[in-house]
Amino acid sequence: MKPIILLDINGVLNPKVQPNDSSDSPHPQLSDLKAALVQRLASKGRIAWVSTSDDDLVDALEDQLELEVAPLRVAMTPEPDDEHQPTPKLGSVARWLDEMDAGGDADWDAIVWIDDAMGQDVHDWAHQYHRPVLLEKPDPEEGLSEAHVVAVQVFIDGEQEAAH
Repeated sequence: MKPIILLDINGVLNPKVQPNDSSDSPHPQLSDLKAALVQRLASKGRIAWVSTSDDDLVDALEDQLELEVAPLRVAMTPEPDDEHQPTPKLGSVARWLDEMDAGGDADWDAIVWIDDAMGQDVHDWAHQYHRPVLLEKPDPEEGLSEAHVVAVQVFIDGEQEAAH
């Protein structure tokens, strides 16, 4: 199984943002543990950022992570109805996934979504989605942990066994 891994930044990776003397752009620093966890996730599937962080911060994180496959970015394009949903990102994520499917660009067979802000609407959506979905909701203070990465591995292994 080859999932797309939808990964939030704030509340999940919690980078420390250092001022960068040489430019105006932010200089986020991930802890060694968080960087290692993201690299392990990236070995399991394609990372796609699901974040409202600005592009400079995301670019700097990608530079620090040095992943073999460049992460995708889910376009956060809220529509008026999205703001009133328990999970405001859900509309953008669902539309992006549909666009990727329609364009033939969805080369994954499952979805992992790791975000600290997910409501019941995401669970309802995941239950009805046409591919297997794993939802992981880290505590925003702690963020991504070993347990979340293990859950992703168990999900992938379980889906592979079910396919045989």
